[in-house]
Amino acid sequence: MNGGWALYVALGCGVDSATALQAGLRDRDCSAIADERVRDQCLVELLQCDGIAGERARAECAFRDAEATGSAARCADAGDWVDDCRMHLWTASFATWAPKAAAPGHADELAARELARFGFSPDDPRPWSAWYRWLLGRSRPLDRAACRTISDPQRAEACLKTGLAYYDDLLNMARDRKLYPCDGSPLPAVLQYTPDPELDALRARRSDLCP
Repeated sequence: MNGGWALYVALGCGVDSATALQAGLRDRDCSAIADERVRDQCLVELLQCDGIAGERARAECAFRDAEATGSAARCADAGDWVDDCRMHLWTASFATWAPKAAAPGHADELAARELARFGFSPDDPRPWSAWYRWLLGRSRPLDRAACRTISDPQRAEACLKTGLAYYDDLLNMARDRKLYPCDGSPLPAVLQYTPDPELDALRARRSDLCP
C-alpha cells in the first residue's frame, strides 16, 4: 500500500478525496483537495505547515518538521506534543555531540549546556534521565556505580533510578525473548552488571522471569 492509500484508509476518505490526496502528494500541491481535513493531512505529509487550518494538524506538522530539520525551536508549535517533541530531539542529539567514551558524571557539564538549546530547565529531571539512560545503555556490563561519581545529588539520584528502570526493561526483554537463564547458568552479556545489591534485589523480586 502506498502512502496516499494508507492515508485514505486511516482517514476514512471517499474515493475522490483519496485520489485528490494522491495527486496532491505527487505534485506537492494540496490546494485542489476540497476536504479540509484531507487537505491538512496532505500538507502535513509535505511539511507545508503554514497552510494548515486545523490546530491538531498544525501541531503534528510542527513535530514532524522538527524531526526532519533537527530544530527544537519548531517544537514550540507542536501543541500537546511540545514536551514529547523536545525529548525526542534531545535524545536523538546525543550521537552528534556526546563524547564517545562518556560515562555518567564525565560529560554532564556539556549536557547541561546543551539542555538550553532544547528548551529545558537545568533542574528538569526528564532530560537528565534520558541522558543517563543513554549513557548506561552503552556500558557492558551495566555499571550504576558511575552514577555515584556525579557531584550533584539530584542528578546522581536520577542516574541511579534510571539505571534501575533501564535494567527492569532489560529483564522484560529477556523474559519476552526467553533469554533469562532460568537454569541458573550465567547471565547473558546483555544482562550482566557490576556488583550491585539493588539490581540483585530487583532480579529477586521478578518472579515472572521464569515459568
